[in-house]
Amino acid sequence: MKVLIRNGKVCFENAIEAADILVENGKVAALGPFHDAIRSARIIDAKGLFVLPGFIDIHTHLDDQIGRFYLADTYQTGTQVAVQNGVTTIYTFITQGRHERLPEAIANAKAKARGHCYCDYMWHLTPTVFDEDGYHEIEKAIQSGFRSIKLYTTYKKAGIFSDYKQIEEVVKKLAPRDAQFLVHCEDEDVLNRVDAGRLDLSQPFTHSLMRPKEAEIKAIAEVLKIATKYHARVHIVHVSTPEGVELVQRARREAPVTCETAPHYLWLNNSWLQKPNGHRWLCTPPLRSEPDQQQLRAQAGKGAIDLFATDHCAFKKADKDDWHSDIRDVPNGIAGIGALPHLAYALLRPHSSNALIELAQRIATAPAKAFRIYPQKGTIKVGSDADLSIVDIHGQAKTIQSSLAGSYETYPGQSSTLDFKYVLVRGEVVVSNNQLLEGSLPGGACLCRN
Repeated sequence: MKVLIRNGKVCFENAIEAADILVENGKVAALGPFHDAIRSARIIDAKGLFVLPGFIDIHTHLDDQIGRFYLADTYQTGTQVAVQNGVTTIYTFITQGRHERLPEAIANAKAKARGHCYCDYMWHLTPTVFDEDGYHEIEKAIQSGFRSIKLYTTYKKAGIFSDYKQIEEVVKKLAPRDAQFLVHCEDEDVLNRVDAGRLDLSQPFTHSLMRPKEAEIKAIAEVLKIATKYHARVHIVHVSTPEGVELVQRARREAPVTCETAPHYLWLNNSWLQKPNGHRWLCTPPLRSEPDQQQLRAQAGKGAIDLFATDHCAFKKADKDDWHSDIRDVPNGIAGIGALPHLAYALLRPHSSNALIELAQRIATAPAKAFRIYPQKGTIKVGSDADLSIVDIHGQAKTIQSSLAGSYETYPGQSSTLDFKYVLVRGEVVVSNNQLLEGSLPGGACLCRN
């Protein structure tokens, strides 16, 4: 089907210009103006509206077991809240189980996602077996399009911890195979030096004391040394400290490193953990102090942070509340997908006269480039996928909804005037007036090659 979007203000990478967009066969076929009607094309009048590239959330957790709990969001609910808020591509994770081969883990994830996603989707792999057979399986996965590997410098009990020696070995072996690496940075030794016996484990605020910022800073420094040594593509996830951002900034001179932060580190601080139900905001790394939050906001506003991603990891309310006197029993994770563009725009607007261009850069172009799906995704160019959001930036204020799965809202009371009039995924209109089209079927595609 052809779609002609007329009279819109199109957000290109360096300018916002009046233009028409012809969509055909799921791609941006041509850019106008088109003074004559296009035969058989559906016309969308975008007068007074902005047309932005579809957003990309490269860090979500969906339809998976985390510890003793199953996540609240399935692929269907997670991708529905995504498209309703202009997110047309998501990345989530495949973690190899203790008694599972990597191909089996991949097959299981594909089966859960197939036919249940409203937006396009891809995975980062978390392999846990690094013997000869394990490396062979990883290399085969890379050849089929799984080019990003997630590593953790913590979570030893969960079986996903890697020390720096192992991380260096993985990077050395797989970087020449075109792999890139996402790393969760909290130094396990620093965490282990915290004496939990001297802390009040009944108080959610204690979580921020058990996972001090020094753990993140040290781990980022060590991982960046490895990235620099092998000139490897390394992406530091959910940076929560201004010092961590500064380390990445310096390392960019020597290696192709990038970093992200999540909206909750920009909009919340550890005072939320002192609220009567502070356990609802337990996540890892923990929310930081207000001074750290304000410094991170300033860095984000000045462009020091490459991109924003949510680390969406929503749990059902009953599961989040399933603890008694020890906050270590609380599942760590909060919702975020539905809030991403709203909070990113609200943050960037005071810092830039071109906040929409900055918004598209941080949650569309930069993630697409970082994970090498640009210019298929992340931009509005002839030949790119027609992932498009048609937005009224002065819509009626509405409450942000981070998830549709019955989890606690991460940003209670926050509202936004971003009004998603239409959202297209590869040329198909899937959202009208902020809601999934009635009768719309999940038509998202997997971005791996087979």
